[in-house]
Amino acid sequence: MQMRDFVVRFAGEGGQGVVTSAEGLAQASTQVGYHALTYATFPSQIMGGPTWTQARISDQPILSAGDDVDVLVAFNREAYETHGSEVREGGVIIYNSDDKEFENFAPTDGSKIFGLPFDELARSTGNNRSANMVVMGALAHLVNMPQQYLDDFVDSRFSRGRANDAKLLLQQTGYDIGTKPHV
Repeated sequence: MQMRDFVVRFAGEGGQGVVTSAEGLAQASTQVGYHALTYATFPSQIMGGPTWTQARISDQPILSAGDDVDVLVAFNREAYETHGSEVREGGVIIYNSDDKEFENFAPTDGSKIFGLPFDELARSTGNNRSANMVVMGALAHLVNMPQQYLDDFVDSRFSRGRANDAKLLLQQTGYDIGTKPHV
């Protein structure tokens, strides 16, 4: 995906790493030389309530959060139901194929749809609560961003040691998944 200006919205429940995902993508993008702006909503102050954050990435200075969503990352079906209509025609929807609510999921709005087993991939590395790292890695591949910039974000954001190593492995897993034909 080569775009000069695009909006990626991450939507799910509080605690799923929605905010971290957008911030990581934005920070990594600025290291590559792009301008970035994040916009977050916190409609619920409880863990598990619906939330979304988006990152706008551009090769020009950014003055607003953007209008249409180019890429929607839906961590659950409710996130898709709430935000799917804001994806521009021809946009991309990446959804958690482990969420049983997505069974028989086939939107007819012209979006490109990719299911990734967020939860399964996170479990495969021993870090169940970091599915967002898998998503960040896959997105890095989709927008042709070198993995190193996301690794730098993880190193600066999280403590070192085993937890940090697992997050780096998750990002690499997502990046590798992004290279496969089904994504």
